[in-house]
Amino acid sequence: MTTLRAAAHWARPWTAPPRWGGQVKLVDGRVSEVVEASPEGDSVLIPGLVNAHDHGRGVRSLSFGASDEPLEAWLWGLRRGPMTDPYLTALVAFGRMALSGVTTVVHNHLPQSDDWLGEAKAVARAARDVGVRLGFVVPILDQNLAGYDGGAAVKSAISGKHWNSIEATMGQRPFAEQIDLVTEIGAAIDGPSVVTQYGPPGPQWLSRSGFAAVGEAADAQTRRVHVHLLETRLQRDWMDTACPAGAHTFFDRIGLLNDRLTIAHGVFLRDAELAAFRRAGVTLALNTSSNLRLFSGTADGAALRASGISLGIGLDGMAFDDDADILRELRLAATVLGPRGPDPAGLARADVLRAAYSGGWRAYNGTVGEGIVAGAEADMVALSLSAVAGDRIDGAPEALGDMITGRATKAAVTDVWVAGRRIVKGGLLTGVDLKGAEKALSRAARATFDPPDWVSPARAATARESRRG
Repeated sequence: MTTLRAAAHWARPWTAPPRWGGQVKLVDGRVSEVVEASPEGDSVLIPGLVNAHDHGRGVRSLSFGASDEPLEAWLWGLRRGPMTDPYLTALVAFGRMALSGVTTVVHNHLPQSDDWLGEAKAVARAARDVGVRLGFVVPILDQNLAGYDGGAAVKSAISGKHWNSIEATMGQRPFAEQIDLVTEIGAAIDGPSVVTQYGPPGPQWLSRSGFAAVGEAADAQTRRVHVHLLETRLQRDWMDTACPAGAHTFFDRIGLLNDRLTIAHGVFLRDAELAAFRRAGVTLALNTSSNLRLFSGTADGAALRASGISLGIGLDGMAFDDDADILRELRLAATVLGPRGPDPAGLARADVLRAAYSGGWRAYNGTVGEGIVAGAEADMVALSLSAVAGDRIDGAPEALGDMITGRATKAAVTDVWVAGRRIVKGGLLTGVDLKGAEKALSRAARATFDPPDWVSPARAATARESRRG
């Protein structure tokens, strides 16, 4: 048994304020008992945080010249990215997350080679070495890889030579083979802390027959499905053309409108869609930083709260300061999606805290996080009390809660436990040399950096129009 003594603990941040003092006893990876006790030390214990939607960007996009711009253009910038070792890439990404208090991540994998199984094993090994729980989402796609119109606009924006070089890189397995790979990957990596999921990136990138096949396979194996949905205005326009009755009817017709579905982003969801997704038990992973950085806009906080849909919080590999800081992400989401002035509409702070500490678990394995209570998984984070509230004057627990949500960043994280295992101690990973891994990854990325000799189609079209002007 392990006993953690605290200056304060915040057992369930979404339902009640922190309490001063306390002892938390851990047995076999779970909380066995929470005992009232006098404050001791400098630690404030909070539940582990869930990153409900990410892409494991160990090599961040700004570092290789993929600057922030609207998503559809930015995706072309990602093609500049260097080829790097999947284990080292994931190790760095997950290590950075862990240092900010992330104990669980739902990772939407972006394969770099044809060896999807080998990459999956490498990513799962990285997660286990860092110590985080992993939802591994396998992409399944078969259409519109060069744009929502099948590539017509891209082809007209760049030269024939460059179109040919782009088209040559878009070879894709038939969706049936991709679906079979999910089963193979799951058999290889699933375990107590790793769960494989189906990951059609979005309705515009997989045919309806492909989606229907995913629905059948997911139902047969009771696996979760994780889909990007209505992230941008262009995706809203595509959905209105392809399925005028709404996104919920799209998923209903293919057998995916159920409580094993996670949708990410949802910036342009409408009230009827939100209501239908809520009734079906669907989880929505919000990605506020990413939506701001990629000019998508922001989700409608008032509509989200009114719908009652289950929420999670994701970094999407695009934290606002490019620093994988989920504590700062909570503050941003609460500010951007919260009430405006005296109008109470908008996500309340408790809604955002519930999403980060509890609701995000649904995106991982369909359960909810219980917090720091007897019987719960022993996933916890220790914050430095002096870092977040060293200047406190009001000693009320509610004031401490305000200071934590209003100030805490990853700089305040001192220790992290997952299933009772301490994966961060004194601000450093216990199982991984993160600084060494970051240096090795940067060296390898520079050595393999070989960007294409064409600019993004969006920039090519803009340059052409400017020359005409």
